[in-house]
Amino acid sequence: MPSPSSLLTKTAIGCAVAVAVYAIILGALLTPTLQRFALYAHKINSLFWHDINDAEQFGFSRGQVTPFTIPTPDGETLYAWHVLPIDTYLRNEQVLSQGERPSGPVAEFADTLQFKLLASTQQPARVVINFHGNAGHVAQGWRTDTYRNLALQPNTHVVTIDYRGFGHSTGSPTEAGLIADGTAIVNWVMHTAKIPPERIVLLGQSLGTAVSSAVALNFANPSSELIPRSDPESSSLLNSGDQIATRTAFAGVILVAPFSSLPSLLLTYRLGGTIPLLLPLRPFPKLGYALTSRMTDIWPSASRLAAYYNGFSANQDLLTHKVDDLTGDGSIATREMGALQIIHAKTDMDISFRQTEIICAEILGDEGKCVAGDGGLLLDVKEAGKPRVRVQIVEHGGHNRIVTYSPVALAVARAVEGAFA
Repeated sequence: MPSPSSLLTKTAIGCAVAVAVYAIILGALLTPTLQRFALYAHKINSLFWHDINDAEQFGFSRGQVTPFTIPTPDGETLYAWHVLPIDTYLRNEQVLSQGERPSGPVAEFADTLQFKLLASTQQPARVVINFHGNAGHVAQGWRTDTYRNLALQPNTHVVTIDYRGFGHSTGSPTEAGLIADGTAIVNWVMHTAKIPPERIVLLGQSLGTAVSSAVALNFANPSSELIPRSDPESSSLLNSGDQIATRTAFAGVILVAPFSSLPSLLLTYRLGGTIPLLLPLRPFPKLGYALTSRMTDIWPSASRLAAYYNGFSANQDLLTHKVDDLTGDGSIATREMGALQIIHAKTDMDISFRQTEIICAEILGDEGKCVAGDGGLLLDVKEAGKPRVRVQIVEHGGHNRIVTYSPVALAVARAVEGAFA
């Protein structure tokens, strides 16, 4: 039996090794390349055993999903999915179900029946542009359940992309790069598919909320200082002449499980929902701040959303009810534009719902309104000259599955119908 002194020595050595390994990991994460590898986790995916060009294996009908690609201003190629809504598919099932499954992205998406249905003026489409979280690809985890759920809504098409470096998309992820990717797919929907902004909803989950927030601000205020443009690479990506022609507000922006900023998130983030990454540094706040202040990609979503909220004072007409033939039968409807809806679950073990409270407080400038009670939180604020803000903190849903829950589907319906109480 080992002596107490021997056990003490081994314990001390084990602790020293653990501290050294932890210090090495933190030191490595100060390197931009490794920071981004850890943040975006874009190389962690199931492409080894999933052919994501075959959407039938994920529960879709033959021809319901079309894989295609779009270019970015800096020459990258983004892999994308277009998902037909069930009612549109049903009306065209005979033709769509007889088509061959593509072995890769379709070469000329604009020549397909699926694109013609998306761009139809006879049945004007609503489009949800989905921005997924980190890791994986467009068809990983609960993402396909999300698309199928949204496609049940009337004439509601879903378009989603893999950011640069994710899935089959080329390049490597950066903050400016992902904002450019999000801007590129929105421009594709508006200018290639000819879908007006009053029919477009931006939906982001987790990392996708940071992308959605930046893209929404980039369109609402193309000159915002909160969009990275200081270095030559960012400037060429986000100041391209054909990227954003005019200030634009969309039917709605929906954020599911957002975070206020990357440095703020890291102080409470749990790897796999269980291991607090910076917990050992809590007794040393200055060291924790020194580490988080050296993050390469900051993703200041709370500040961007506050700027979005306050950025329409000189362009209030963007938020006025727009005449919109929503049904395609010539009837006239009016609707609210630019509404921001935030949804978070109290059971989220990856990103605490407290992050949504922080975001809410920064947007509204009132912490007292934004605190969730025992039953959660439901806050709906509409001030003149500003977009509506609706914050909902629910009891259940976790971090990933919540995006498939009814509150998210209702948020989309609310946005496309302009059906706010």
